[in-house]
Formats: sequence, C-alpha cells, structure tokens
Amino acid sequence: MASQQGAPPTTTSALDNTLPLVVDLDGTLLRTDLLFECLVGLMRSQPWLLFLLPVWLWRGRAYLKRRLAELAPPEIETLPVQTAFLEWLRGLAGNGQRLYLYSAADDSLVRAVAERFGIFAECCGSDGRTNGSGRAKLAAIRARFGDHFAYAGNGADDVVILRAARAAVLVGAVARVRDRLAAGPEAAPPVIAEFAVPAAGALVWMRALRLHQWAKNALLLVPWLLSPYLTDRAALIAVGLGALSFGLLASTTYLLNDLLDLGDDRRHRSKARRPLAAGEIPLVQALIAVPVLAAGTALSLALHPRAFLAAVFAYGILTIAYSFWIKRIACLDLMALALLFTLRIVGGLILIKEPMSPWLLSFSMFFFLSLAAIKRYGEWRLLAEGLHDTILRRGYQLEDGPWLVAMGAASGFCSILVLLIYLLDEHFPKLLFQEPGWLWLGGMILLYWLSRCWLLAVRGRMQDDPVVFALKDPVSRALGVLAVAAIVLMRYTPTP
Repeated sequence: MASQQGAPPTTTSALDNTLPLVVDLDGTLLRTDLLFECLVGLMRSQPWLLFLLPVWLWRGRAYLKRRLAELAPPEIETLPVQTAFLEWLRGLAGNGQRLYLYSAADDSLVRAVAERFGIFAECCGSDGRTNGSGRAKLAAIRARFGDHFAYAGNGADDVVILRAARAAVLVGAVARVRDRLAAGPEAAPPVIAEFAVPAAGALVWMRALRLHQWAKNALLLVPWLLSPYLTDRAALIAVGLGALSFGLLASTTYLLNDLLDLGDDRRHRSKARRPLAAGEIPLVQALIAVPVLAAGTALSLALHPRAFLAAVFAYGILTIAYSFWIKRIACLDLMALALLFTLRIVGGLILIKEPMSPWLLSFSMFFFLSLAAIKRYGEWRLLAEGLHDTILRRGYQLEDGPWLVAMGAASGFCSILVLLIYLLDEHFPKLLFQEPGWLWLGGMILLYWLSRCWLLAVRGRMQDDPVVFALKDPVSRALGVLAVAAIVLMRYTPTP
C-alpha cells in the first residue's frame, strides 16, 4: 500500500491528556472516502446493482451506506492513510492519550478500520438508520463526552463539530477549514496541530490520465508513413485528430480501469503509487471525470468518418470488456491487449482511406502480443519472488513463467518473420519505395529491440509496461530513431 505524506505537521501546543481526542475517518485518518470505496467495489463486483442506488438512497444515506458496506466492503488493510497524522496519533496513544474514532461511514467499516490500527479506545459510525455526519455526529459525541473533547477533522461537515470542541486538529485542506472556523459567529477553538495535504494538481491528473501513454497513438501514423500520402497535409491532420480521439478515449478507460483495480493496485509494488490507489485524487472526482472525458471523446468523434467511429467504438468496448472480464482469462487477455494496439493501426488505415493490409495487421498482432507477454512475465516474476499475487487474478499460475517466455518470444519472432516475408511477396508496393532493402534493416532493428526486451525481462530489469520502458530507455529511443530513418531511406533513397 502507498500513501502520500503532505507537508510536515504544524503543532502550536500540546494536547491535554485529560481531553479525549475524537478523530474523523474519511479524508482525515484515511486519504479516501469509504462510501465511494464501496461504490467502486460494487461497480467492479456487481455492476447491475447500481440501478438500485436511487432506491437505497430514498431510504436514507445511512441505509445506502449499510447496503454498500454489506455488498462491496473495501479491503481495509490496503486503504491509503494520512501518514504523518497517523504517526502523530500513535505518539499520542503511546503517551496515554485516549483516542476515539467517529465517522459517518457505516459502523461495520469504522470498526474494521479501528481494528486495523489498534489505537482507538472506542469507535462509532452510521448504524443503517441514522447518518452519523455533521450535527448527528456532534450529538453522538456530546452524548458520550459532553463538551469536554478535542476533535480532528478535514471538511465542511466537520466545522460544526470543531466549533463545539475544546481543541481542534486540522487535516487536509487546512486553510479552507480554518477560514470556515474563523467565519463563524462564536470564537473558534484553539488549533493545536495542522496536517496540510495538497489538493491534486495538474501533474497528478496527468499521471492519472496517463498522458504519457498517448505516445501509443503514434501507431495511427504507421499507415500514413507507409502510404503514398506522406506529403498530403489533409491526411496528416486527419490522423492527428484521430490520435486525439484515441487519446481521450484511452484516458477515459485508464481512469475507469484504475477505479476498478483499486484493491489490486494497492497491493502492487509500483501501481500502489498511482494517484487513485494512493488517495491523491478523491474517488468522487474520478467518478465525475470518467463521463466528462467520455463526452469529450464523443464530441471529437464528430469530426471523423463512420468507419473510424466503428474502430474507436470497438476499442472502447474491448477495453471495458478487458477491465471487467477478459483480463482474468489467461491467453485471451494477451490477445485483447494486442488487438487494442492493432485497432489504432486500423484507425490510421481508415483515416487515410487505405484498404486493410493483412500483412500489417498480422505483424501488429504478433508484435504486440509479445509486448503484452513481457508485461505479464514481469508480474509473474514478482509472484515468484513473493512480492504480490496480482497475476493470479489475471488467470496465470506460478508454473506459467516459462510458457510466457516461450510464447512471447515466439510471437515477437513471428512478427519479424511476417515483415520479411512481406518484402518478398508480390503485393509489396515496390513502385512506392525506392529501396525496399531498408525495410529489412528496420526489421533487424525491431528484432534486436524485442530480443533485448525479453533478455532484460528474464533478468528482472524490465519495467511493468514495455512501452513506458521504451520511452525512458536511451537505447530504445536510439533504436526508434534508426527504425524511422530506415523507413525514410526506404522511400527517398535515389535509384541508381
């Protein structure tokens, strides 16, 4: 599990040991909200029940929380926490301070969180009838402690409780909460400690939307580079706009996939640092962003022909099917990943109005099947080393590592073989290319790169995603430049 620590805590005075400290849960102790954790869990496990949400909400927020907690409880042990605040609480508990966990989350989940940390004397949550938020939570606190308590909170619902407390601890957007306290008619309580956590900025959202993965959309350019329309500005603009549509759709699906994979990502060595898994972006914001991005994708598609819409639609449906189902089926998951890459090439062919090339599409499927196997093999190595078991939920077992190497390497070599046979085939456009021999050199460059990637993967030095690896690896970037140069020379080398 990964959790981000914000700015160092600001402490103005010590907390009176005789004053019980009541701690809020969502957004204060945890860097997430349990209601939306349950909602995302329901989306993943039983999405058809989402239609019952209005019915449950009609019966009250507390009832909604109870039903979600019963049907889709989150993995409590992996939930991201406010690290600095938790360590401060542990220090207080070690010095004899009495700590109490009060939350608007369902009581069953609050008790599970309290059990995880083991520092709270008592806990209290919503009971399925009364939603323990705002004034209802204040009433529960006063029924237990009277007006003799300190309170730690983070949001607007906590302000009414903070104003009634003898001392306050602020977590999260502390400046905003402090301003709300100061705006009240009565004097604000003394703030004894602050734990500021910055809101998600542009860089965090760029990571969540995987803008670096938009580099994969360069595949739409492949048919254009190999076509007679290399100097056609209209064709290039069409391909560029098509890449934008694929990029928006990809970011939409990445965000949706991260929502559905929260539990798996939090147990993963590197994926635990993703913004949603680490709690850097509130789940409610991500849930809003998904339909907004989907709408942006739909608007961008208005600029393209219907055939291209079909390719993008197939990409979106396959991605959703992969997120919900296919990724758990061994072999089929690799084929789906290869097809997602190949659909970009299909989109490029449609945009420049070229017929589908069986040679190019076959090369793409074999090539990207090999890259998908590298990614799975990296996960298998972590399983073999006992670091995480994500690949078990992908349909693979401990004994499958050698098969992944054999199948992946064979697929990679088949892709190069398809390319070399194409050079000798009668359908090769010899009139279009001045010197086809340069394409042979490009094939050898790809063969070396694939071989090197597999060697690094077997040695345990390959990153999770070989495409990201290629963008960061200096050798891969140099080989990419050479491959592009080979294509240019193939087209423009003067004939003797």
